[in-house]
Amino acid sequence: MLWKKIKKIPYKNVDSCIKEVRKKSIVSPWIEDIFSKKKKINFTSYNNFEIHRLNLKELGFKKATKLKNVYKMFKKFKYDLVPPEISLYLRLVYTKQPTGEWLRISVPFDSMVDRDKVPHLPKLGRALGKNFLETYWSYPNAIFHPHNDFLVIKFCDRKKN
Repeated sequence: MLWKKIKKIPYKNVDSCIKEVRKKSIVSPWIEDIFSKKKKINFTSYNNFEIHRLNLKELGFKKATKLKNVYKMFKKFKYDLVPPEISLYLRLVYTKQPTGEWLRISVPFDSMVDRDKVPHLPKLGRALGKNFLETYWSYPNAIFHPHNDFLVIKFCDRKKN
């Protein structure tokens, strides 16, 4: 299901975007650590894309499954995984999130590894009257359940190789 259409990210790079996220949300120490090494990533190549929200039950999962199986299903339905830096901007555009909701952002395996060499999956959440940008483990055998929702991407103008 289409969740957000984004024409252009109005930030020059990760550093300027994460500064804005910190003003409006609680950012986990793992997000801070991971993006401290990526501050110069430029957003100019990310124009005209859609973020879709997919529920695992709606994709046909009837019981708990491994993340590698979830990612295979996304590929089957022609969705792409989200570049990690876009997760920062998604926290800024999703301001009216319901309390208790946590949306996982489907980033490629090993694209968000902290200094302890632990891979992460970003997630948007709302609790205690605040918005959060947090993480969850991101390894192929991590378990997710049919009620879990994930965000994926479709690029509108980009041609795939």
